[in-house]
Amino acid sequence: MKYYIVGASDFAREKFKPEEDAFVIAADAGVLYTGERADLAIGDWDSLFRVPEGVKTVTLPVAKDHTDTGEAIDYALSHGAEEIVLFGASGGRTDHYLANLQYLVTIADAGVKASMVCPDCVIYAMAEGEREFEGRGKTLSLIPMRERVEVSISGVRYPLKKRLMPSDNPGLGVSNVIEEKCARVTVHEGIVLVIVNDKVCGV
Repeated sequence: MKYYIVGASDFAREKFKPEEDAFVIAADAGVLYTGERADLAIGDWDSLFRVPEGVKTVTLPVAKDHTDTGEAIDYALSHGAEEIVLFGASGGRTDHYLANLQYLVTIADAGVKASMVCPDCVIYAMAEGEREFEGRGKTLSLIPMRERVEVSISGVRYPLKKRLMPSDNPGLGVSNVIEEKCARVTVHEGIVLVIVNDKVCGV
């Protein structure tokens, strides 16, 4: 099943179009954006006065080892999620944003498709395997998230073939451009973040 997890920071609402059979989890004040479309709301409610009626809730303690978003991700993974898409997870506090990027890596490490929809881009976490990304003319960047990462990428301005991406040079994969209908990224070893910007270069 595909899960959407909506956090408390603002996002481009026109992008939030969950499929009818998708499961939507609101993390704390994320329920303000999902409304009754949420199948479940999880949180300690420290940033929300009340939960809208008709939404099933799980109340968490304020003192805990995970963020509300992290708890929502754990719920999705424990219920057999095949894909998890985060919304409202890139704005607000910087510490939460960085933690959410690490949560993306955790999702990918579990063998589940992982992405974060931001106002100006989509961030994907990829473990070993191959994936295509559409968007001719869009900027595409790869960020290594393990000490040893080996990737190939084609359909772009600067292709790579079984190239090691050292963690001390994260700029190696930044600011590539998709020059064909789609770019093909293969992760041979490790985990990477793939960032596809919405804006077409030169527009």
